Amino acid sequence: MMETPKPDQGGKDADGAKAPARWRAFAGFLLSGASALGRFIWAGIVFAARALGKFSITTWRVAAALDSALWRAVKLLTRQALAGLAYVGQIAVIAFRGLIAWLPTRTGRAYSALSGAFLVIAGLWIIDVLRTAPSLDGTGSSVARAPVDEDDPILARIDGRYVHLSEIEATARAGGLLRPDEVLTARTAFERNLVESYVEQRLLARAALDDGMQRSPSVARRVNAARDRVLASAYMDAQVKQSVTPSTVERLYKAQADVTVLGDEVRARHIVVRTGEEATEILDLLAGGADFAVLARERSIDRATAPLGGEVGWFTRAMMTPVFSRIAFSTTPGELAPPFETEFGWHILEVLDRRSTKAVPLSQVRAPIEHFLRMRTIDNSLRELEEKSQVVYFRPSAEQAPSSAAPPDLSDPDLSDPNFVLPDADAGSVRVEEDTLR
Repeated sequence: MMETPKPDQGGKDADGAKAPARWRAFAGFLLSGASALGRFIWAGIVFAARALGKFSITTWRVAAALDSALWRAVKLLTRQALAGLAYVGQIAVIAFRGLIAWLPTRTGRAYSALSGAFLVIAGLWIIDVLRTAPSLDGTGSSVARAPVDEDDPILARIDGRYVHLSEIEATARAGGLLRPDEVLTARTAFERNLVESYVEQRLLARAALDDGMQRSPSVARRVNAARDRVLASAYMDAQVKQSVTPSTVERLYKAQADVTVLGDEVRARHIVVRTGEEATEILDLLAGGADFAVLARERSIDRATAPLGGEVGWFTRAMMTPVFSRIAFSTTPGELAPPFETEFGWHILEVLDRRSTKAVPLSQVRAPIEHFLRMRTIDNSLRELEEKSQVVYFRPSAEQAPSSAAPPDLSDPDLSDPNFVLPDADAGSVRVEEDTLR
């Protein structure tokens, strides 16, 4: 007989057999789901790739079509442009040939000259406009800009005409507004209102010309007088510059070199008395050891040197009387000279020292020499012009003729004189003021 299994054992075996089956079913479901998801993703990728490929192909074909059309259009336009340029070139060549054939004719030469002159004038006008065009300053305002002229700066403009610094300076000097040695600069010209004064004077003068005032006899005489004064000053200035040069100054100095050496100088003291007996008495006292300075203070009648102990100081031969100089320069320094008489009395002279002098340097006499040469040039020029022009003066009969004075001595000056001055010019002669030459 067969054994019937036990109920508890039979139930345990059934549950154990069902559990692996459920797990296998769940695993199969997961696998089928994953497989389906993978197929779906792959299908999406394939679809996207196909769509992208079709889009790219379509775009490429459209671009190729457009490129072909554009290229044909470009080629057509280029061909037409080249044809037009060729036609224009042919016309230009024909016109140029005609111009070349026409230029040598009389009309062509005249046209070329007029065209060239017009172009030059137009170019100069454009350049002038560009140079004088207003610029902006720091505040944005429009300011005039003058052309640059380093040698003679431009300071103003009147109706298109530029005013230079030299014109301002000449007008200021003519009006006595500048010293002879003063140098005018652009800044000082504006600071002293010289530019504004010059412009105002020019404007007034032009207004007078517009009104015809130059035709008035009185105005014409004044204009001629001013003109003659300026021309005379310019002529004498040129003559002086030509005559008074460093070489002429040095030449005159060398010509007077012998008198510029003053010779020896002697330092001495003396006692002056009225009689020869008194002079002999004083000489005996000095031989006996008396003090020279004390005797000079007590007994000398030369009250200029007596308070100084008879001291005369340094002097040259030309500074004293001939007798006094001869005795002083023949006496050995440190010895007493024998008593001698002059118009001042009897002298007891003691020579203290002796020295030689040097020539007067050119730097000390340059200014007097230049002044002398300037005045001599003016005088000679005026005399030559008067003789050449045969000047005759018609004085009124009732007027007393001025006494004729001797002409000034304009021979070479004595440079050895430390107080060298020029002789006065003849008051009755015509003279050009020296200030006009500066």
